[in-house]
Amino acid sequence: MNENLINRMKPAPILVAGDVMVDEYVIGDVERISPESPVPVLLAKNRHRRLGGAGNVVRNVVSMGGTVALFATIGADAGGEWFKQHCSEIGVDTFWLKSEGSRPTTIKTRVVARNQQIVRIDEEYDGRISKDLEKKVIDDIKAVSPQVKAVIVSDYGKGFLSDSILQSLFKTARSEGAPSLVDPKGMDFTRYRGATYVTPNLREASLASGVEIKDNPTLEKAGKILLDQTQAEGIVITRGKDGITLVTREKSQDFPVKQVEIVDVTGAGDTVIATLALAVGSGLSIEEAIQMANLAASLVVARFGAASVTLEQMHNSLKNWSRVTKIVNRDEIERVVRNHRLQGQSIVFTNGCFDLFHVGHLDLLRKASTFGDILIVALNSNKSVQRIKSPQRPIVDEKDRLEIVSALNFVDYAVLFDEDTPYNLIRNIKPDVLVKGDDWKGKKVVGEDIVVNRGGKVQFVNMVHGVSTSSLIDRIVLGAGK
Repeated sequence: MNENLINRMKPAPILVAGDVMVDEYVIGDVERISPESPVPVLLAKNRHRRLGGAGNVVRNVVSMGGTVALFATIGADAGGEWFKQHCSEIGVDTFWLKSEGSRPTTIKTRVVARNQQIVRIDEEYDGRISKDLEKKVIDDIKAVSPQVKAVIVSDYGKGFLSDSILQSLFKTARSEGAPSLVDPKGMDFTRYRGATYVTPNLREASLASGVEIKDNPTLEKAGKILLDQTQAEGIVITRGKDGITLVTREKSQDFPVKQVEIVDVTGAGDTVIATLALAVGSGLSIEEAIQMANLAASLVVARFGAASVTLEQMHNSLKNWSRVTKIVNRDEIERVVRNHRLQGQSIVFTNGCFDLFHVGHLDLLRKASTFGDILIVALNSNKSVQRIKSPQRPIVDEKDRLEIVSALNFVDYAVLFDEDTPYNLIRNIKPDVLVKGDDWKGKKVVGEDIVVNRGGKVQFVNMVHGVSTSSLIDRIVLGAGK
């Protein structure tokens, strides 16, 4: 992923509507079993609260720099007061947050021993809101919609999101040109007809579509059914460790996620939809937004509790792992290229041994990156270098050469090939632009026929003359002989 995507995220105003709650955690240790009943005894050492449900979506939007207009209900009770106060503390206006005496604030208390939940206690009421309150909410939605860049519907099935409120949200968002995104609940997705994107997880997609999702074909089939039910532009199916799949009427596209040690998945869906909304509200495409959401989710599941993430943390994460994700094998590169083509991006290809990396290599790759959107650099493996250079080469091992090349921020992917030439690799990748140094002018360029026959072109770049790996080796040998 390019860091420019993060840089394009703006502090957009987002309307969040849904079921809010208080997430309470009682944390301690279990060292004995109760003499009264065969149950563990928790010695409580810490107790804290967080915004939960749609409130966690709000927290995620704010942590990434967005502003929020929150539409929800709380009870006229201590839990509701805590919720309002905490919203104010993080800079969220509670003007549109309605208090209703007949509806207590939803509180979910998780009892935790050494990062393991023992039990969860729910206090809630999931009946529909009153007609009078419903009308007030709809009037407020119409008033505030012209000021927002995207709408998030966070449905936990607690009764706030009536059919009338949902349709008002979708209709006003469409009229203002703002995308609306739904984190759904239940099996009837026709309630969300008119939303721009709906974001179920695998289980929700399976239940709502009536399709047992076992593989990619059944996943796509389920997505198509949900598209018909919702008339959405896209169904964004979250798949846990397998990433996210986008299903539209034109395509089905997988977006893999960085593999991390999972500590707690609580609230990961809230992070995903908050990131998606901020991204599309900032003008990013849905494909770019999903890349951002995958990155954000990989950060929050590595922490305990319903966590949130900042853009700075996302930047830092990219710096820490980009080299690893940029190194791909022969099997992966075709999938990578296919996903970038689906996003309308052009592919640039160049190759070389890149042994004893020097300024000439650096200049070639920097110039190559300017000819398209995605730069793929193919490196000869150790065996390949030995055959085409000499048994004493390479000086630098293939793994180290991959690390050096992938560390460059203008290189998107690095891949090894074992053959003497990258012809087979070029045939599989089918780049739009093939880049070579100007010392290849007038010669037969390997793979030129493949690229030109599909409408691409070969670009020659001026080389930094007087610098080469061979000349460096000669200087080293001469220096050692003195």
